[in-house]
Amino acid sequence: MIWSREFGGHFIFPEMRILLVEDHPESRTTLRRLIERRGYEVVAVGSAEEAEIELTKQPFLFLILDWMLPGKSGVDLCRELRAGPNGEEFFILLVTARDDTQDLEQALEAGANDYVTKPIDPALLNVRLSVAERRIRALIERNQARAELQEMVGKMTDILEKTSDGFFAVDRDWRFTFVNRQAEKLLDRRREDLIGKDFWMEFPEFTRDAFEKNYRRAMSEQVAVEFEASDASGKVWFELLAYPSGGGVSVFLRDVTDRKRVEEERLTTSKLESLGTLAGGIAHDLNNILTIISGNIGLAHIVAPGSASSLPSFFSRARGAANPPLNFLTNCSRSQKVARR
Repeated sequence: MIWSREFGGHFIFPEMRILLVEDHPESRTTLRRLIERRGYEVVAVGSAEEAEIELTKQPFLFLILDWMLPGKSGVDLCRELRAGPNGEEFFILLVTARDDTQDLEQALEAGANDYVTKPIDPALLNVRLSVAERRIRALIERNQARAELQEMVGKMTDILEKTSDGFFAVDRDWRFTFVNRQAEKLLDRRREDLIGKDFWMEFPEFTRDAFEKNYRRAMSEQVAVEFEASDASGKVWFELLAYPSGGGVSVFLRDVTDRKRVEEERLTTSKLESLGTLAGGIAHDLNNILTIISGNIGLAHIVAPGSASSLPSFFSRARGAANPPLNFLTNCSRSQKVARR
């Protein structure tokens, strides 16, 4: 917004036009001239009905309404404008010959921002116009900020809708305020059925330790929390990032079930490989022991042939009993080597 100082130091903003509604021709002409001296464009009409037509043609931020008008009064028009769409987007100055306190309270209750009494004192009118300028300037700045915020929200919403991650947000009372399309898929719920609803009531399965502990920590401690957790069945795994946002919690989530399955398969394979290695080592050690025993029996047979005649048969039977576990351990070791290839 670019402001300029003209006409005695008053702020001028060209986009502001004043709609003057006064049924008395001379009063209308006088008021129009006084206002135009401050550098403003003035559209002057003689009735509320004409004013309504002008309002459909172009926007006005500042309206000056005479209380008493033919047909619909200025107070009635003020009340209707306030009740309509964008009713707060006007500054309304009511002009009246009434100076009773109750009448003035009625004008303010109808939505007038300020009033000036007849006969109009030019100095007092200037004061009222200065007040109106400050209020309208603040209104314009507020509207610009709102438009920029809406634009930013629109861009952020577009980004969140297009992201491959699920995203949802809850307020400080744990009510859903936003759910993107991917979150609808992951949660298997329509956003229309979730917005405004209590998170814990809609997803009681998420009260399990991992979910509840981390969500409540993000909310209470106002810190970002990243964690993994499964659904109630234990078959679906999520990776989640919960962080404080606007007094509530915003959550990014993605389905990592496939990744968890691959990790589990790798862990199982690693365990089997370790088991195969261990089995191979045991088989090797057992075979060495049997070889030593065999050698000692052979030596005993040579040294004491008469008393050791039954030793070979004993060893043969022992060897036969050892072969099944020995073969099993050897096969385990070989199968793990094949698996690694």
